[in-house]
Amino acid sequence: MSRGGSARSSRRYGAVALVVLVVLAGCTSFGVGGGDGGARTVNPALAETPTATATPTGGFPAGVSPAGVDVEAMIDAHRAALANGSWTVSLNRTVVGLDGEVERSSARVLVDGNRSLYTFERVRGDNRLANAHWRNGTAAASKRVSWRGDVTLDGRPRDAGGPAGLDPTGGAWLYAASVDTRPSYAGVEVTPNGTVTLIEAAEGRIERSGLPDRRQVRLSARVDERGVVRSLSLRYEVFLGNEPGSVTLSLRTTNVGSTTVPRPEWVDRALANATVDDPGDGSTPGAADDD
Repeated sequence: MSRGGSARSSRRYGAVALVVLVVLAGCTSFGVGGGDGGARTVNPALAETPTATATPTGGFPAGVSPAGVDVEAMIDAHRAALANGSWTVSLNRTVVGLDGEVERSSARVLVDGNRSLYTFERVRGDNRLANAHWRNGTAAASKRVSWRGDVTLDGRPRDAGGPAGLDPTGGAWLYAASVDTRPSYAGVEVTPNGTVTLIEAAEGRIERSGLPDRRQVRLSARVDERGVVRSLSLRYEVFLGNEPGSVTLSLRTTNVGSTTVPRPEWVDRALANATVDDPGDGSTPGAADDD
């Protein structure tokens, strides 16, 4: 990450990214390793990894150059490329300990203009926590399933806002996964959907105050010609309390320009149970043209 990008991150991304990192690292559930306020130790064997210098056809995506990757500029371009369009962002994360899978979680955001559907699920053994939020530009509704299985519906016929703190483009997730990794340009790859630029990072150890130390960190991502981060994979080792474990995370941006947002069956029940004033024009609150 360039120094200029690091300065911007402290102003524009830091607070959100650290909150997301807590979720990605799993330290709300497991013991937190010590740190020295953000110092980083890099495995010497990885310090001299060569950087590819060939220029991609059409030039480098924003934020990417042979000298390194400015993560903030890359994410800005990703957000700009998706603005006012339609897309799907999917995130999957798995935590594995000595005895097998400890936890898995997944999130997905579908966006089509002013319509969106966000779903999240976290699974630990036989227990499940889930949330969903839908909006159509004039109304919004949420569904929550607690660890005990209790279901709560919330309808807001006159409020079309999204969940607080959610970045529908996945930009905050991308930043949280990439922070402190110092990715570099690694070449190009031709796919059926066009040419993508590859970036990679490898760190022996990353320390950040308030989070478990991450070791043997490996990151790879693919950025298309428009600047959309099509995929990102991250794996690192971490201590879960006193036991070693590993975290694997993958993010994908798909169906750009072709995503449609469904209206789940629970939305009508949530809106029907909401208390609102009659709009006075014969219309039904929240009943936009969703099929």
